[in-house]
Amino acid sequence: MNRKISSLLLILFVLLLLWSLDYFEEVSNKDPLLNRISQIEFSIEHEVVGIGFQNDALVVKTVYYGISKNPENGSLLFIKDGKIVKNITLLPFDHYGAFDVSGNVIVLGTYGIRWLSESTFTFSPSYLVAYSSEGSELWRKEFNTTSVSAAGDLIVARGYLKNGSVVKVFDIKGEELWSLNFGEKVATNGKIVAVGEKGKIYLYSREGNLIRVIEPWKGHISSIKLTKDGKIIVAFYSRDGSYLEVYDEDGNLLWGRNFPFIQDFTVSQNYILVHSNALHILDFSGRTLWSNEHYYPSLVLGRIAISKDEKYIAYGVSGVNLVLNPLFDCDKDGIIDESDPLPINNDLFYRILLTVIVGTSAFWVKNCKRKGKNLEKDMKKLKAP
Repeated sequence: MNRKISSLLLILFVLLLLWSLDYFEEVSNKDPLLNRISQIEFSIEHEVVGIGFQNDALVVKTVYYGISKNPENGSLLFIKDGKIVKNITLLPFDHYGAFDVSGNVIVLGTYGIRWLSESTFTFSPSYLVAYSSEGSELWRKEFNTTSVSAAGDLIVARGYLKNGSVVKVFDIKGEELWSLNFGEKVATNGKIVAVGEKGKIYLYSREGNLIRVIEPWKGHISSIKLTKDGKIIVAFYSRDGSYLEVYDEDGNLLWGRNFPFIQDFTVSQNYILVHSNALHILDFSGRTLWSNEHYYPSLVLGRIAISKDEKYIAYGVSGVNLVLNPLFDCDKDGIIDESDPLPINNDLFYRILLTVIVGTSAFWVKNCKRKGKNLEKDMKKLKAP
């Protein structure tokens, strides 16, 4: 009987060992960005053009993808615990993802379409709209918004005119503070305003006084971000690829890196996240802390955002996904490491534990059988005359 039990336990031990090794390989080869906490898919006619974290909600802006005489409306979505808790109807389109989220306000550009004939149309009307963190509309203005940034009590927006462009700076109530008759991309940290124009970056005080001009590189500026301490992060593009450069508050270049093509980037207190074919998480010295470029197939992330506590990352193209920041989940078990009592992947740990228990039991039964035989031999010797 013991022999059968021992054989069964040994077979089970081998199967569990193979099961654990297979799971270890699966975890090792799986992109952590696929370990979604939540996922919401939209129709293929809608595209995510803006995404950000605000308080305990994920805020997502979607627009209609394509040209139609009867386009579907865009949406401003508030998502909590993987569910849409508020859906605000927007006009169908937007310019280049004009959207930003700060602690007090959500600001975006939105526009409709007006057909002049069977084959000609114009994009109209166009609005710059500000919402509260709860989704209540604060104000709206007719404005062809192509770039927008909000921080503190400042909102900066760039719009286009027939003969050029205009940059306007508003307070949170929508009162215009000052403006410029040029600019392509804008950013603010609530203290200073950055305006990109033809390869140059103009820095202004919140009152509208020019502080300095940075001429970093001859190329097209695709996006600008400002940190709270005044660092300037700029993405450029050219025929040779994309470039990310970081400057200190005095305009001195700290470092720069080139990427194949920067689809999107965002910043937090400690990290710079760059989406360029793969997701790259950098620190402010330019060092790569994590990247998913070695996983195959590579994910199409679309727009990206990182939470204020830096523990969560959201991304989306035709849907929105919420995942843990891989830097906070090194064992890839879907639990933030600091609140995880186990030092390795939880599922893998329990598989190994079960394998060890069964293996130990198998060898214990086998050892008991050997001891029983030895005891039987000793008893026979004692009974021998």
